[in-house]
Amino acid sequence: MNKKLAFWLLVQASTILLYIILIGGGYALYQPALGWGLYAALFVLHLFELKTALNIGREKSLSTLRVVVMNLLFGFTWWVPLKRGIIKK
Repeated sequence: MNKKLAFWLLVQASTILLYIILIGGGYALYQPALGWGLYAALFVLHLFELKTALNIGREKSLSTLRVVVMNLLFGFTWWVPLKRGIIKK
């Protein structure tokens, strides 16, 4: 595995960890609405990236469903390395 791919996979794993921290941290602080609110804010940010992700996904001949799911999970940490050819289909 090359260093660039390892970096982007680490960043993607960090995105999932961030989701867990936001939601779990909200419950740990007895403020689940805060955790879910922060998660929702991150989800909305990923929605704003969707147009760019769809354009890149079409260039790479990926299905719309896959692009939407991957972008909503990982955001730019998925489509930037995909665009650069670091992550393959």
